[in-house]
Amino acid sequence: MNAGIRVRLRALGALGLLVALLAGCSATATPSPSASPSPSGAPPASAGTPSTPPASASPSATAAATAAASTVPTAPPATPAPLGTWVPAGPLPNELYGWGVAAVAVAPAEALLLARDAKSAARWDATNETWVSATPMNAERHGFAAVTLQDATVLVAGGVDQRELEHWRSYSSAYIYDPTTPAGTWTKQGLMGTARTIPAAAVLPDGRVLVAGGSYIDGSPWEWEGLGPSGITLAAFDPGRSGSGRRGIRRFDDSAAPSAGAALATAEIFDPATGRWTPTGSMRFARAGAQAVTLADGRVLVVGPSSFETGEFRATMDARVFDTAEVFDPATGRFTLVGSLPPIDRIALSAQGVTVPTEDPWMTSVGSLVALPDGGAVLIAHHDAWKHQADVVRDFRFDAATGQWTQIGPTWASSVDWGGSDVVLHHTEGIDRSGASVAPLPDGRVLEAGGSEVVGEAGDLASSSSARAWDPATGEWSPLPAMPAARSYGAAAALLDGSIMIAGGDWSESGPETSVRYVP
Repeated sequence: MNAGIRVRLRALGALGLLVALLAGCSATATPSPSASPSPSGAPPASAGTPSTPPASASPSATAAATAAASTVPTAPPATPAPLGTWVPAGPLPNELYGWGVAAVAVAPAEALLLARDAKSAARWDATNETWVSATPMNAERHGFAAVTLQDATVLVAGGVDQRELEHWRSYSSAYIYDPTTPAGTWTKQGLMGTARTIPAAAVLPDGRVLVAGGSYIDGSPWEWEGLGPSGITLAAFDPGRSGSGRRGIRRFDDSAAPSAGAALATAEIFDPATGRWTPTGSMRFARAGAQAVTLADGRVLVVGPSSFETGEFRATMDARVFDTAEVFDPATGRFTLVGSLPPIDRIALSAQGVTVPTEDPWMTSVGSLVALPDGGAVLIAHHDAWKHQADVVRDFRFDAATGQWTQIGPTWASSVDWGGSDVVLHHTEGIDRSGASVAPLPDGRVLEAGGSEVVGEAGDLASSSSARAWDPATGEWSPLPAMPAARSYGAAAALLDGSIMIAGGDWSESGPETSVRYVP
């Protein structure tokens, strides 16, 4: 077996554990919903973008302007130089190296970085351009949701207490981080109706926060059998019966959970003005580790989850959750199923020499979900993996008007041929972007930086320093300057000044120990 294949297979075997550790950062892979455009299509001041977009045009607009200005029919103008600059943001404290950290925006041009167990925290000081110590949470918690509220404070909700190795317990508590003091302060914000680990969270246009799904854990994390009663894998909607939901909608409670873990279908809403939690309608499917983002019309799109959450946090879910999505309407308190992700075109991949198994993937990583100014959303670097067999990485666009998903760009895929005397790796052209850091840019484009890539003829798997931007107006990717260091699975946060902070990560000599900002 050649060395490159061995590296690839080791990465495949370790990827489940690697990405499972990222579950504590589920809110990170999803940019803060407060960074989503307002219903009018203009980003609010608290949206992680400046109120006035920078004057820089997108690459496509620059090319058009150049062509229009030409008065002499000559050869087509050259492709414009990539826009934006990467600025080193300094080393990270030791406790915040590697993957699994959560990064969220706070005061303008600043960010809060939480370790995956919340025991360590750091704050980006924009004035001095360095990381300073911040107040950590009062107790260890993994698998929490973290979102930036409209006043630039941070809400952390749920999680799991893993301090007793033989008995984990989900948290129902929530805290708000106030950045107005140098180190910041945490204040408890009541209790959710249900203790939740790896829930999805999104900020609504009126400032309230939707927290949906997650898993319930109360017992030994090593109990693998019989996890999750089948009765909660699909929730129903009964308009003929009243209940505790809004506008007379019946709220379907989660079934009694076993000792190890069960996925949850219920959802609740936090009101920062009162500090209270109230139940709302349930999702159609129980989803633990899903991603959520607020759309331009005020509804919330929930996608996924990733299947590796069933590894660390032990939640059994219906197989249909991995390629379906739901939309929550705050006006009715009701979730509605929307279109499913398009299936993999195995015939087309086979024509390129890549064989993808027909059975369900061994692991699915949902990718990064970002809202678009046009009211839709994109899902970047969705990754299906068949252990020691194949990988498929794709990007999708969601049309809010039709509720349908379409694939954008080509599929990247690889497969391993075990039939000969030597193992051979086959892969399509392009870059494997699994593990990329993704965030919205102020001009409506979407940044994708780092991730994984296959290098050399031997097919070695390595982190990437490359970056690019996707333009929803043209549907095309354009190159951006490379990051100073390669990294995968870095935590990304859209800061309130319009720049993007990327911190931590893995699979790099120096990337995980540092942070970097992209300035459009």
